[in-house]
Amino acid sequence: MAQDGHPAEDYLSPRLESLIADGVKAGFARDVVIAVLIDLLDDGPADDAEVR
Repeated sequence: MAQDGHPAEDYLSPRLESLIADGVKAGFARDVVIAVLIDLLDDGPADDAEVR
């Protein structure tokens, strides 16, 4: 990921890369780990409100 000076990106990028690396070490393909993370982020508060 490109570091373009956003403090949140600077903070989160190394943690995200570490999380992805941990998923790969656990035996999951990198693209699968990324797809699951995107899916988790895509299920936002609007989707949670519908369930309640």
